[in-house]
Amino acid sequence: MKNSSWILIIMLIITGCSKNQEIYRQKFTDKYEVPALPGWIYKTPEKFVVGISLKSSNKNEMKEAAKQMAAVIESRNNSSYTIDNYASTTSDNILKSGKSQFKLNVSSSPERTEEICNALTLVDSLETLGYFFGLFSTENNKKPRLKAKLEIQQLPENFEDDKLEIFADTINFHKTASSSSLISAWKTAAEEARYEIAKYLEKQVQSAIINTDENTEKRIVLETSKLLSRMRLNKSYIITELKDNLRIFKVYHEMEIKK
Repeated sequence: MKNSSWILIIMLIITGCSKNQEIYRQKFTDKYEVPALPGWIYKTPEKFVVGISLKSSNKNEMKEAAKQMAAVIESRNNSSYTIDNYASTTSDNILKSGKSQFKLNVSSSPERTEEICNALTLVDSLETLGYFFGLFSTENNKKPRLKAKLEIQQLPENFEDDKLEIFADTINFHKTASSSSLISAWKTAAEEARYEIAKYLEKQVQSAIINTDENTEKRIVLETSKLLSRMRLNKSYIITELKDNLRIFKVYHEMEIKK
């Protein structure tokens, strides 16, 4: 009887621990973090651009990777093509029906991207969240080092809502993207904002109807191609979430283009 009592007590303790662990795991999973960041991430100064790379013991490679990312962003904000293609074919033959879609945002001049990269100057940086953040000057001269005062700013209203705003001189688009990679989330938010602004600016749509003798196929092709320029990343915000013990980054961007 004594052995049975001890076994029962041990089982109750184990069960209680399991429940506590489950409650703890649930709280851990739902937790999100707003990191303290320098003001130049929240509000990008004019004639500056932010580049990000994975934190590494090789400082030179880490800074160079961030610089290359900054150069691509600056190049695409100054001059890039956005292509949005959607094709849909319906037919009497189900096997011939289908849909395809792709998006593309590319720099209009790779040579210009290289020039920008060579001209960028690192003026401030910090390492946090496992990443290196660099603030680069887009002018080819020395700039005084900015003081990176770390702060947590208030979350923007309607943080996860995509929104297009039309002003007298500018068009703004708000976009939030999520990824387990901060770099991927940062790039995706910027690219999606460019797409949406390009879609607003683009008005030409192509469509075609193809008739055959055996059956009738209707093929609709929607394709927009727009050259964007005078665009800049105006505001940014980052939060992290833990889902199934995997850190997810949510990046908010406000992209602005001058009319």
